[in-house]
Amino acid sequence: DDRERLWFVGNSGAIGEYDVTTGNLNDYSAPNDVTNNFNDVAVTGPAGEANVYVAGDSGKMYYSFDNGETFDEVTPGSGSNINAVDFYDERSGHIVDGNKTVFYTNDGASWDKLGIADANSNLFGVDSDSANDVTVSAGGGVVWNWDGSQWRREDTGDATLRDIEVEGTPGLTVGGGGKVYRRDSTGWQQEATPTGENLKAVLRGADFGYPYDIATGAGGTVIEKSV
Repeated sequence: DDRERLWFVGNSGAIGEYDVTTGNLNDYSAPNDVTNNFNDVAVTGPAGEANVYVAGDSGKMYYSFDNGETFDEVTPGSGSNINAVDFYDERSGHIVDGNKTVFYTNDGASWDKLGIADANSNLFGVDSDSANDVTVSAGGGVVWNWDGSQWRREDTGDATLRDIEVEGTPGLTVGGGGKVYRRDSTGWQQEATPTGENLKAVLRGADFGYPYDIATGAGGTVIEKSV
């Protein structure tokens, strides 16, 4: 939360913590000898005392309340791969899995189902802003938003949307074929990009006081736009 550390995960159980002030890299890979692929990570709390939440390809969530020194694990759903995780408080957040399901937690360890009952495409990205404000990106160009009482569907096109970042009304989502969609008060609009590579992650610069929006994707693709 204090932007002094950068955490990342990847294939074969890779987990790392990069100290952006000193350049030191701490390796927490293969927790409990697990070498499955990891899909996403969310981190809360101060540097050196972080809570770390790792989404696993085997349907498990791996969580640490001691800055990655030890990990516990839990299977929230059917065992389908967990595609994304995001937290809005130290131990409160949401995940989405490959079985078209959204789960929530308030203790960082146990998970309950939140939806989506009528989802007809896979879920890939999640932006967790509060218990009553959750946005999910999905296949078929679909974006879902939970407002505390119901799931509301929005359609952007036909691209598989891999990641999403929303803050109130403004938002960005990215996906297949280099597609980027931006939301304002009029809804989602496609923006031109210089790539046809599949985009897999997006960051809104405004959320961090940074003058660029950034998206990354296949083949080492990185694109940015001044905002």
